[in-house]
Amino acid sequence: MARVPTLELIAGLWLAATAGVGGAVPEPLEAGDRPVLGAAAAPVTVIEVASFKCAHCRDFHQRIFPVLKKEYIETGKVRWIVLNADDDPAEEFAPVFPAARCALRQGKYWELLDALFETAPRSSGAFTERFARSPLLDREEFARCLRERDTRNAVAADYAAYRRLQVRGTPTFLISRREADGGRTETRVAGAQTLARFRELLDALLSRP
Repeated sequence: MARVPTLELIAGLWLAATAGVGGAVPEPLEAGDRPVLGAAAAPVTVIEVASFKCAHCRDFHQRIFPVLKKEYIETGKVRWIVLNADDDPAEEFAPVFPAARCALRQGKYWELLDALFETAPRSSGAFTERFARSPLLDREEFARCLRERDTRNAVAADYAAYRRLQVRGTPTFLISRREADGGRTETRVAGAQTLARFRELLDALLSRP
C-alpha cells in the first residue's frame, strides 16, 4: 500500500490521503476496462465518480470537462478515469450502466456520453430502443453484450468500488499526484465545482516540486 502523506494546506485547499480524513485508506482504483483518457505516465490522476441520473454530473461533462480535457488531459498532465455508479443500490440494475459498458467495448463511450445522460431517466423500453438504433454502434454486438454475464459483473464491480472508496454522492472527484518517494497526495472534491476551482486544484498539485 502506498505511503499516506500528512495533511497539507495547498492553494487554500485541504489535500488528504486517499480515503479522506479518518478511516482506513483503500487501495487506489485501477483503470482496468473503465472509461479512461490521458497518458498513463501523467503526474496527476483524476477518478471521477458519476451517475448518469445526476444533473450536476451531466452539467460538468457539458460545460467544464471539455475545457479540462483540452488544457490538462491532451497536454499529458492528467489521466482521467471514470467510475460510473450511484448512491442507490437498486440503480446497479438500471439499463444505463450495462449500456455504457457495451458502448465502451465498441470504443464509443465518449461519443455516446450525452445520450447516456439524456436517456438514463427514461423507461427501459425507450432506453433500449434509443441505443439499438444508434448508427455509432454495431447493433448485434451491442445486444449480445447486454446479455452477457461479464457485463453485469463489470457493473457490479463498479458499484463495489464505489462502496470501497467510501463515496457519498455524485459527482465526486478523487484527484491525486504520485510523489517521488512512491506515496500519493490526494484531494477529494464532492459536488458541483466551478472551472476555476478545478484549475486551482490541478495547478496546485502540478506545481509541487
